[in-house]
Amino acid sequence: MNCHTLAFVSVILHSCLSPCFINAQEYVTVSTQEGDLRGQIETTYTNMTMYSFKGIPYAESPVGDLRFQPPVRKAAWTGVRDALQLGSPCAQSLLGQEDCLYLNVYSPIIPSQSGALKAVVVYIHGGCFTLGSGSLSLPHYFVDNDVLFVTMNYRLGLLGFLSTGDDVVPGNMGLKDQVEALRWVQRNIAAFGGDPERVTILGQSAGGASIHYHVLSPLSKGLFKNAIAMSGSALNPWAFSKNATDRAIRFANYLGYSGQNSSDLVDFLKTVDGRTLAQDSEKALSEEDSLSLFTCVWAPSVEPDHEAAFLTEEPWRLVAEGRYNHVPYMSGVTDLELVAQIHGSLGTGSLATEEDISNLNANFEEIVACDLRLPTREEQLSGAHSVRLFYYNDSEITLQDNYTTALFDSHLFFVEGVDAVVRSMARYSSEPVYYYEYTYNDGVINQYPEGAGHGSDITNMFFSTSLDPTSYGAILRDQMTAMWANFAKYDNPTPELNSLLTEKWGTYNESSPFYLELTSPLKPRMRLFESYMNFWHSLLP
Repeated sequence: MNCHTLAFVSVILHSCLSPCFINAQEYVTVSTQEGDLRGQIETTYTNMTMYSFKGIPYAESPVGDLRFQPPVRKAAWTGVRDALQLGSPCAQSLLGQEDCLYLNVYSPIIPSQSGALKAVVVYIHGGCFTLGSGSLSLPHYFVDNDVLFVTMNYRLGLLGFLSTGDDVVPGNMGLKDQVEALRWVQRNIAAFGGDPERVTILGQSAGGASIHYHVLSPLSKGLFKNAIAMSGSALNPWAFSKNATDRAIRFANYLGYSGQNSSDLVDFLKTVDGRTLAQDSEKALSEEDSLSLFTCVWAPSVEPDHEAAFLTEEPWRLVAEGRYNHVPYMSGVTDLELVAQIHGSLGTGSLATEEDISNLNANFEEIVACDLRLPTREEQLSGAHSVRLFYYNDSEITLQDNYTTALFDSHLFFVEGVDAVVRSMARYSSEPVYYYEYTYNDGVINQYPEGAGHGSDITNMFFSTSLDPTSYGAILRDQMTAMWANFAKYDNPTPELNSLLTEKWGTYNESSPFYLELTSPLKPRMRLFESYMNFWHSLLP
C-alpha cells in the first residue's frame, strides 16, 4: 500500500464511523466522500452479523440530457441518506427505470481505527447486457467468508450500449457505468471496512464478459486487483457487436425514425420512452444477424479513439497480442453451457424440434458463419463448413445428435472464447491463472441430464439456501464461495487444504494446463476439451 493510499484510508477511518444511537441494534451510519449513509445491521444465513447498505447512488440519474452520456459522479448531499432499500433495476423489457445507477455494500465489519481492512468482491450481474440487476445476487455466503460484497446496477440494452460509431455517442455506457461504480469503491470502500487495494471483480455470463472487458480496458486499469470471469469473455460471439450502429439505425427506423445523421438519431431516441427502448430489440437485427443461434442484440463495441474511450480495438486482437491489464485471473465454464437449447419442454430451446434441426442441417454454414470472428463472408462460410466436418463428420444432423449439437453450440458461444483468454493470460501474464469446469448435476438446480447448463454454477452459489447443509450441493456451494473468497484475499483459491477444501487448485500454464472440476468431490484435471479447443483455436484468430 503506497503512502497516498495510506493517507487516504487514514482520513476515511477517522471520519467514517458513527454507530446510530437511535437504535444501535438495527442501524449503523458511515461517512462516504459523497455524504453520510445509514445502513442496517442484518444477519447472514449462518447468523453472522452483516452490515447492509442498499441503494447507494454512485452516479447522477442518466436521464434527460444525460441519456446516452457517460456517467456523472454523484454530487455530495447533506444530512444522512437512508441506504435501507434496493434501488430500481435499470430499464429492461418488463421492469426497471432509467434512474437506476445504484450499488449495494454488504460488510462483515464496520471498521475501527485499528481494524484491518478486508478484501472486497464486486459482483457484476449477467443477463445478455439487457436484463438483470445487482439485487439478484445474494451476499450471505461471501460475507460468511469474511469479505465485503458489492453489487451494482448498470445501464442495459440500447440505453447502455447505443453506439453511433462516432463521437456523438461512442458507445459502451453500460461498461462505463461499471467503471464509475469501481471508482466509487476506490474512494469509499474503506468506510465500510474494505481494502481498496484488494478489490476482486466477479461476474457471470454477460457479467463474466464484462469482467474480461475490464481486464482489456485501459479505463479500468488500477480499479481492481483480481478478476473472476464465469462463463463469459469478450471473445464470445454474443458479447461483442460488430455492427452496433447499423442495429441502432434499424431499431430507430422501426420506431419511426427518418433522420440523416448521428445527431438526428440521438435526438430522436431521446424522445422515446425508456421502457419502449427496452422492448422489441429483435427488430434491430438484420436478416443475417437473425440467423444466430445465440445473440445479445445490444452489446459492447469498438469506439472511435477518444480520451474517455473504454475500448478502441477488437477484443481478439488485444488478447492475441497480450495487450491488457495483467492481473490474477480465474475463469471457467459449465460442461454443457447451452444444453437448454436442445430441450423444448424444460427451456426455450431453439434446437429442440425436428423442424429446428432440419433447418440447422439444411443451413448450417449460413447459421454458424455469422458468429465466427473471421474477416470475410467467404472465410466465415468456409469456417462453418469446417465446424460441421469436425463435429458431425459432414453427415446429416438429426435429433439423435442432440448431445453433439449442444456441445458444438456450447463450444462456439462460450468455451472457445473463455479458453482462448485463459491460454493468453497464461502465455503473457506473470500473474496466476486458475481454470475450472463446473459439472455438478443434481437434477434439481440443473434439470438437464446431459450436463450442467449455463447458470447452474451461479445458481448453486447464490440460491441454494434450501439445501441440507450436509448435501453434496451445499458442500460444493461452500467450497466455491470459500475458494472465490480465498482468491480475493490471497490470490490463491486453496492456500491450504482443510476438511472443506480437499483438493489443491493448481495454476494453469502452457506446460501444465491444469483445471479443477467443480463437482462432488472436487477433481483435479488436465487439458479441458483439449482436442476441441485446439480445433477452434486453429480456426479463429
